This record gives sequence, C-alpha cells and structure tokens, in this order.
Amino acid sequence: MKRAIVFLSLIILAIAVNYTFASAASRVTVSINPPSVQANMGDKITYTGTITNHSDKAVDNVIAYISLANITQGKESPMDLEDWSANKAIKVDAIPPHGTYEGKWPMRLIDSGSYVAYIMVVDKHDNTPVSSTMSHLEIQRVLRLNPNNVLPIALGEPVLIGLVFLFITIKRRKADK
Repeated sequence: MKRAIVFLSLIILAIAVNYTFASAASRVTVSINPPSVQANMGDKITYTGTITNHSDKAVDNVIAYISLANITQGKESPMDLEDWSANKAIKVDAIPPHGTYEGKWPMRLIDSGSYVAYIMVVDKHDNTPVSSTMSHLEIQRVLRLNPNNVLPIALGEPVLIGLVFLFITIKRRKADK
C-alpha cells in the first residue's frame, strides 16, 4: 500500500512538473541569431534576438537581455558587458498573441578567446526565465601594433627632446659668457 501511494505521488508530481514546464515553455520562446560567429578583436557584430509569443493573450512588460560567458580553457567565467555592449536590457511593452518582437544587441569584440552568447527573457507572469540556445563566438587575437614602427619613436622622442634641451642649455651658456 505504501509503495502504491509513493508511486502515485511521484506520477502526480511528474505530471504537475511537466504541465508547469510545458505551459511556461509554450508561452514565450526566444532565439538568437547568428548561431555562431568567428571574428577578430576590435570587430563589431550585432546579435538579433527574436521573442515569440505562443499564447492567445498578449504578453506585456517582458525584459530581454544578452549574456556572455567566457568558455576559454582555464578562463571560464561570466563576462561583464559594460565594455562589450551598450545595449544590455530591452524592455518590451507588448507582444501580440502569436506575434514576435525582434531586439538587437550590438557588440564590440574586445578580447580574444572562446565565448557563448545567449539571450534571457523574463516574463513577470512566469516564475521561470526563458533562455535562447547558445551562440558560439570565437574571437581571434589581432596584433594591430607594429613594434618596428613603435620602437624608434619610443626611444627617439626622449633622445630628441633631451638633445633639444642640451642645445638650448649650451646656447644660453655661450650667450652668458
């Protein structure tokens, strides 16, 4: 008898969890485009997120934001988007029934490595945020500095300024005599 009660309780719990997940998942979904990017440091890219309302009622006051995580071996961590993107969160006032909203997140690539970008949507009527799939982002390191051009200037400027001061000092001493 105890086994039957435990078994029935587990079945009811599984049905309730499945129903809750299905109702939350069927209300709003989000996708990210492009699904993967290969670019260089300093490039500018734009991610597009499409939020789709699958319900028969309008969805209002939805917040969508992009997140970035570093997945480079040994450097795994979430990223602060302060330097990467000016558009972090977008407030969507209303999405009509069975309608969509398209948001854009421009991003400047500032560091090399392997990353994933994904969009999160928070609907105040659901307890579970909705996430897009991950967009893989590979950023190649670009050396934009030519050491052969910099070294002569880095060493030459101080020497040239020193020679100018030396010349002025010698001229003043000769003028004083």
